[in-house]
Amino acid sequence: MRWLTAIVLAVSVLTVSAHEKFKIVGTVAALKKDEIAVKAIDGATYEIDFTDAAVVTDRQHRKIDRAKLQVGEKVVVLALGHDQFDLEAYEVQLTEK
Repeated sequence: MRWLTAIVLAVSVLTVSAHEKFKIVGTVAALKKDEIAVKAIDGATYEIDFTDAAVVTDRQHRKIDRAKLQVGEKVVVLALGHDQFDLEAYEVQLTEK
């Protein structure tokens, strides 16, 4: 019975720490209230959850107004997720302002 408890505990620890960090560099392709689509330099378009907790920053990582983020802007998106299909942005950095 103890070995079963140890296995369950090990699986729980692995599940909790499964979020990876992602950095997507590209151009804003589309914006919605809760989602940003970025056409990355690798040619792929990533649809990333964009919650109210995410911040928009300038090149020096100073927080700026979200309204400055527009389609066509060059950005670096820092996100967390399980893989590139399940991402949530925590910072969107404008790279040309």
